[in-house]
Amino acid sequence: MANFSDIRREMIDCQIRTADVTNYSILKAMSNVAREKFVPKNLQSVAYSETNLNVGLGRYLLEPRIFAKMLELLNVTARDLVLDVAPGYGYSSAVLAGMAEAVVAVENKYFAEESQNILIKEAIDNAVVYEGVLTAGLGQEESVDAIIIQGGIEEFPSELEKQVKIGGRVIAIFIDGVRGACWKGLRTETGIDWNFGFNALVPVLEDFTKKKEFIF
Repeated sequence: MANFSDIRREMIDCQIRTADVTNYSILKAMSNVAREKFVPKNLQSVAYSETNLNVGLGRYLLEPRIFAKMLELLNVTARDLVLDVAPGYGYSSAVLAGMAEAVVAVENKYFAEESQNILIKEAIDNAVVYEGVLTAGLGQEESVDAIIIQGGIEEFPSELEKQVKIGGRVIAIFIDGVRGACWKGLRTETGIDWNFGFNALVPVLEDFTKKKEFIF
């Protein structure tokens, strides 16, 4: 039987630290969450793989290195309320819960139920997952300090933009064909100012694909 504690430690040392992520709060949060508990049983043996793991129904558990670098850009504080979009079975929400004051997540009906059950089993009481439309978020303007999206997007919806407080942050991986990059957005009075973070290629979430325009 696999010793997941050792595998988790190896992930930190060989995937996260080697990507120059040395922030203590990130390393601690990722060390404290049993990644294998947030995937189906048949995928537990590959939960720590250096890949974006397909967990089914259009959701992926992002590669540890990529997720850690996203957290580094997000710069979570203990006072933050973070909106986690498309967390699948809830791993990202669990890690964020170890860094932020509270985490709210948005998922479809299936994943909202599954991830909330896992969070309860893991005794994580400052994260909650709501059923909803991913691109609509919580539907409350200027309600969160930060937003992070667990998958690629082709465009960032205005509905989510409005939900970040002025001065708040957004982390998203924009995909353009075979190219991808993680960008950090800063909410201002006039919108979001985007700055390049690092190159990253992850699968695109269907809800965040550009609408095709038909020319007649």
